[in-house]
Amino acid sequence: MMSAMTPVRRTAYRLALGAGGRLRVRWRRAAAHPDRGGATAELVVAMPLLLLMVMFIIQAGVWMHATHVAQAAATRAAASAAAYNSSAADGQSTGTQTAAALGSGVLIDPRVSVTRTATEVRVEVDGVAETVVPGIHWRVQAVVVRPVEQFIPDTGGAVP
Repeated sequence: MMSAMTPVRRTAYRLALGAGGRLRVRWRRAAAHPDRGGATAELVVAMPLLLLMVMFIIQAGVWMHATHVAQAAATRAAASAAAYNSSAADGQSTGTQTAAALGSGVLIDPRVSVTRTATEVRVEVDGVAETVVPGIHWRVQAVVVRPVEQFIPDTGGAVP
């Protein structure tokens, strides 16, 4: 065994083998364990991919949460704007306040658009979900359409 040799004998052994002999000995040792270091190489390749997959899963969860926040803001804005004697400005205010209260940190730059006609209210909430994966910007949109509440006076019990 080479490890049991004294430094003087080891030097003599190396000189006796020559460069070609030393390479053959080294090759035989490497060939005896061909997969040495393979786990490290696999880990270097697999770990970043695994972390990227986990980050995309988290990004999808953040996007879904931001979508629910936008839907809640649109629903509250539509309910406020569709109320009897209400206006589109009331719905706009309610939607903006709801998006700010629920979505701070999840829904970036929410924009609330309220359109009220004589018969219906349409509310659109647009924004961008918070970024977990650098460079990824997923758009969030929620639309709610509902009828306007109207007072219909009683016609004296006659059913039309």
